[in-house]
Amino acid sequence: MTRASDQVIGTVVVLDPADTATHGALPGTWREFAQTRDVRWIGQDEDAPARVEHELAGVDGAVALVAAGTAADTALAVAQRRPENLVLVLLVDPGAAGTVPGAPALAANEEWMHRMTRRRADLAAEDIDVRLVAVSTGGSEDRVTAPLPLGHPDVVVAVESALSHPTRESADPEDFAESVGIDPTPDQVDEYRARTEHP
Repeated sequence: MTRASDQVIGTVVVLDPADTATHGALPGTWREFAQTRDVRWIGQDEDAPARVEHELAGVDGAVALVAAGTAADTALAVAQRRPENLVLVLLVDPGAAGTVPGAPALAANEEWMHRMTRRRADLAAEDIDVRLVAVSTGGSEDRVTAPLPLGHPDVVVAVESALSHPTRESADPEDFAESVGIDPTPDQVDEYRARTEHP
């Protein structure tokens, strides 16, 4: 049987807390990307979880979910409902709420990812990979306060790179620990090997 993470990811659902797609049009930075993939852009509001699930249900094939800032919690909540076609959750500045305006966000993002260790491990066991793919560096380089806008060119590049490497092909327990942020139990190692080793 083909694992979901072995499939080509043809659809990207973007959950945007800033709702930077105006009047239903994608940000200009995403238009070239959208020529080869189906991109579905959703603003963050009270109905966002239901709207994301609706989009996932309407897609045939593997899907990646992209979210930034406060929308990261919504993305994980959706993923924990185990949609069959969701393969990747790609996060941008999920810890932005703990960042001083204009300061680099990496430390806050790493702390957020650490707090989500158990949730990420549970999702990894279901073959859903959660990754931090882009962060605000602060200062003059980004010229914006975290979270980095999902229309930022660096975000598009990071998403494209992640889709080019949708799986972490390793059965080594140390790599398992690195991928989910915890030391694996023997059962977790066996499960991880079953998912990652090719016959």
